[in-house]
Amino acid sequence: MATIETVRTAITSLSALLDGAEPDFRRRIPSRSVSLWVKDLDVAFAGRLQSGALVDVVEIDPADRKAADLKVTMSSDDLLEVVEGRLHVASGMAHGRIRVDARFRDVLELRKFL
Repeated sequence: MATIETVRTAITSLSALLDGAEPDFRRRIPSRSVSLWVKDLDVAFAGRLQSGALVDVVEIDPADRKAADLKVTMSSDDLLEVVEGRLHVASGMAHGRIRVDARFRDVLELRKFL
């Protein structure tokens, strides 16, 4: 299990990965509010996907994550594996390691983006 500080660093790295996507592809990503609950640490973060970038990320009370358009749940270890490229989001979803609660179209867009 990772520490909260390691998770914060991973979220910053994830944001940088998203920034590295092709500009044309980033423009096609719809703006959505996003929350991430790291279940083993019971810590949550919220932000926005805007023009293909993850912006305004802040730590929130885990109970407040219900308001987001995209609600992602995973363990700290799975988050680190995603950021390090060892776990693909689609594979994590298929194996129950990553849960995404959102509209079906948003889930498809997220899978293409990550």
